[in-house]
Amino acid sequence: MHTLTSTIAGHPDFVKTVHVVPAAVTVHTWVDNVRYAGSRKDVLEASRKVDELAARSKVTWKDADTRTASTRYEFIGVDWDHQGRKVGISARLSKKLARDLEEVRKGAMSASGLETLGGRLLHASAIVGVYVGEFYFALKFLRRLTNALNRGEKAVDQTVRLSGSVQRLLDGWVRAVLEKRRMPVAARVPSLTVFVDASLEGWGGVLVDVATNAIEVLGSRWSRKEKGLHINELEALAFELCVSAVPDKYAGGTVTVVVDNTTVQGVARKGACLRSQTLNYAVVNGLTRLRHMNISLSVRWVKSAGNPADLPSRVPLSAISDKNMADMALAVRQFLTGDMGLVV
Repeated sequence: MHTLTSTIAGHPDFVKTVHVVPAAVTVHTWVDNVRYAGSRKDVLEASRKVDELAARSKVTWKDADTRTASTRYEFIGVDWDHQGRKVGISARLSKKLARDLEEVRKGAMSASGLETLGGRLLHASAIVGVYVGEFYFALKFLRRLTNALNRGEKAVDQTVRLSGSVQRLLDGWVRAVLEKRRMPVAARVPSLTVFVDASLEGWGGVLVDVATNAIEVLGSRWSRKEKGLHINELEALAFELCVSAVPDKYAGGTVTVVVDNTTVQGVARKGACLRSQTLNYAVVNGLTRLRHMNISLSVRWVKSAGNPADLPSRVPLSAISDKNMADMALAVRQFLTGDMGLVV
């Protein structure tokens, strides 16, 4: 079915050149749906061509007579607004979440209803940028419920009573998504690169201004209590501390955080970690601060040997020499230029 749809859509991977839509048009095809992206003129030309191919193949498109080029539409639960450069949750998904909220406030839902709610919340949170780790215990509750359903320990129609704490968390999660609704998507200029590292002795960070190449080195020693934490949790605390040090002048820009710990990298990308409450909240606190500053974040990985933040995580800042600073500056340049295979 997907092959048939792609062929009728004039997708360049499926048809001869004579039937391909204009080169300036991007074609997205699903099982029974086609979306074109490009200028209005090119999209309308692609639409005319697809109608010709459909007629030759005796295929009928639903609502073909009302189809038009649009800069705003809803698809797979997402409200795409190209003119306003925003994305949000669709009206249909919003209505479903509002109904779910009413059920949550009753204090009980079916197991299948809760599983569905969990899926909707994860999808909606990803659309509008709500970090699911903020609702750590609600997420753990939903995962345990799903595991119980998969193991056959609960029936899909079984009524599940919600404790007061779970009820409040789910209520807050749904409201957080519904209140945010739409998120701006704007082209941004990279403004800051932040290298992060932790050792069993302390944490370190190197902030690099992309425009000026100016470098600021951060770091401190762990307290006795912190030294008892797992290294992954220390890396997460280092992430939070370094992100919290991002100056206000970078608000509205783009920050790239570079880590040599794949666990922290994964949690920062997912927005949650259910294995460690300490790790989860450390990363989410950092992410939340960047969100409040309207900063677009990307997280990358570097080999430990090429991480300039390694040194300040191991020695006091007062012990860092001019030669050490030169070595860190070299490591920064090597990362930013992609030398020595340090970036993946």
